Amino acid sequence: GNSDAHALRAADGPENSSRGNQFYGQYNGPAGTLGSFKGDVARSVLYMALRYTDLQVVNGFPEGNVGQFGDLATILEWHRNDPPDDFEMNRNNVVYTWQMNRNPLIDYPELVEHIWGNRIGIPFNMPLGIGEQFQSEFQVYPNPAQGRIFLKGIMESKVVEIYGVDGRRFSDHMIENRSYIDLNLPSGLYILKIRTQGIVHITKLVVK
Repeated sequence: GNSDAHALRAADGPENSSRGNQFYGQYNGPAGTLGSFKGDVARSVLYMALRYTDLQVVNGFPEGNVGQFGDLATILEWHRNDPPDDFEMNRNNVVYTWQMNRNPLIDYPELVEHIWGNRIGIPFNMPLGIGEQFQSEFQVYPNPAQGRIFLKGIMESKVVEIYGVDGRRFSDHMIENRSYIDLNLPSGLYILKIRTQGIVHITKLVVK
């Protein structure tokens, strides 16, 4: 597991030292990132618990228990507030070309709830397709944005939901005959969830 690329990240030396051996929740990451790394890290940790049976993610901050990692509540919060984006999906694809395996929690983030979250015990029904054509053709631009964003690649009606990184929903838009949204948002990092023809696309948006 210590050479599994799904869990390896480049780290700033001083920041890595400041974290030390703290678990997530004790350590909340560098300031100034708007939490944009948190979901990526959470899904890496949960992947390791799936892939390697001697690792268990638990609530709290375990002391002296080899194979236990915390804090599960914090990791679930990070996962929910920072869904997979284009960068993380592409990284999953690249690692697959090296290791020939994927992190399924990036492909199907809802799996997290069925294994550790609020849907434990409820069967997970995997969709028959993942909308690869939609993913490859769809674009949101400009990003970073200011007053207006454009949605390129789909002509059908769509619902666009805009969330903050804390999970708070800022606005909903039902779009039928136009390909843009006028923003009225303060500067920061946001999550866009676009639904069309039964397909959901999630991406990050930076507002300047």
